[in-house]
Order: sequence, then structure tokens, then C-alpha cells
Amino acid sequence: MKRLLPLVVCLLLAACAPRNNDQAAPANQPVLSPDQQMANFLGDSHPGASASFSGTSYGDYVTVTTREDYISALGELCREGLVNSSGGISRIAVCRDKKEQAWRLAPRIFPQGAL
Repeated sequence: MKRLLPLVVCLLLAACAPRNNDQAAPANQPVLSPDQQMANFLGDSHPGASASFSGTSYGDYVTVTTREDYISALGELCREGLVNSSGGISRIAVCRDKKEQAWRLAPRIFPQGAL
């Protein structure tokens, strides 16, 4: 019985301990646009990976496939991608900004659907 007494006391103390029921509030992260989500996917994925996005500047529902890396004339790491939408297949590119280290969509060179 004397051996159980310390165990019972410990259990009672643990049961009476204050609890923090508040969940950690998520950091105030900005909501990313569909185009920025697409750029982040292309930048962070491996060649051959694909994902679907909605509400992009390339169409309401698109599938993006990651292609090869290259170095731009500005010396930035870039990655090519293909966007398959109702308007056809378009080549796009994302480049990593040297200062912010964030992926951004490169300006369009070819018209949408021209491949």
C-alpha cells in the first residue's frame, strides 16, 4: 500500500495540472495566388512531377508538369514547365529571385496554346 501511495499522488497531481487547450495560432502567412502556388510547385518539384491548379492566369483548371532546369541570361536558376489547359499546351518557366530566394513566373514569351 505504501508503494502505491506515491503513484496515486503523482496521478492526482498530473490530473490537476493546468492544461493549455489553446491551439497554436497559425502564423499570419499571406494567402498565395494560384499563379504563385503554381510557381512554387514548379520550383520545388522534380522533373516529371505534375499537379492541378484552378483559377490561374492560364485557365480555370490546368495541369502543370515540371520539366528541366536551366540558368537564365541573368544567372538565375529557372525551371521549365508545361501547362495543359482547355486552351492547349503552353510552355512556362519559373525563376528563383536571387535576393528573395522566391520562385516567380517568368514573363510569357510564347502565346498561350503555342507549342
